[in-house]
Amino acid sequence: MRESWKERKKFLKVNFKFFLIKKNLKYYLFNNIMIFFAFLIISFFIVTNSYNIEQLNTTVWLSGAAYCGKEKYSHMKLTGPASGFIYKETLYDIKTDLEGLIGIIPEKKTIYVVLRGSSSKLNWLDDFEVKKIPYTTYPDCNCEVHMGFYKSALGIRNKTIESVGLLKKLYPLYDIVVTGHSYGASCAQLLAMELEHEGFDTKVYNFGQPRVGDKKYAEFTNTIIKEYYRTVHNRDIVPHVPPTEGMNYFHSCTELFEDVSGKLNVCSSTDCEDPSCSNQYRLVQTNSDDHEIYLQHRVSCESSTI
Repeated sequence: MRESWKERKKFLKVNFKFFLIKKNLKYYLFNNIMIFFAFLIISFFIVTNSYNIEQLNTTVWLSGAAYCGKEKYSHMKLTGPASGFIYKETLYDIKTDLEGLIGIIPEKKTIYVVLRGSSSKLNWLDDFEVKKIPYTTYPDCNCEVHMGFYKSALGIRNKTIESVGLLKKLYPLYDIVVTGHSYGASCAQLLAMELEHEGFDTKVYNFGQPRVGDKKYAEFTNTIIKEYYRTVHNRDIVPHVPPTEGMNYFHSCTELFEDVSGKLNVCSSTDCEDPSCSNQYRLVQTNSDDHEIYLQHRVSCESSTI
């Protein structure tokens, strides 16, 4: 009887140890699985919220070249990061005088749609048409956008979709990047939304972009365009207009804020009017000089071509 009790006691002891080991193993595995998934989520957030510095430098030079004008697009030669650009198509809307061009850089495996900033009286008139109208491209947005910018983008919509569609058939693995400076940047955002509407995955890299629409539109844009970056150089006045207060205009995310030293800061991916970035300055504290230079490059035809 005594022997039996000893054996039972030993058996219970062994089983209890086994139970503790099993419990600890489950706890260890659970913790490690949770850490693994947390790592995946953080990695995904970092990857999806990181800009491509090569594309950023390329697009600022292309945006400068757009100021050369439609008469020169077919034969101009780009320099710097945009070297190797091959012209394919000119975009032009006679009603608004919006100009742009489409081309490729084989080395970067990218199709570029580039829009010119304000260069004429018609462009400036479109800039000042601050009245908002219903955004009909995506009725489910239930939002409003700047009438002048929207009218300009729609003026070159069909030609852009046709040209990009043909190029995608020839180069199915190429990315599509839309870019512009100033007025061209606002139209570029709206044009990218048109491309997305037609099923083209589109990336946007803009410079000195004015606000385009109301808060609903700004937020909706971020659900459609997955890689959208607008760079603001320090105290550039243009990204501060049309104003938020009184006119209900808002930016989409994500802003890249280029501070006075030239350092690029990635701003909030949720607060698109991040007060630690360009929105730290009030309108009266801004200037027009910072609008002319981005990434230490003057956004002009002369600085981007030879």
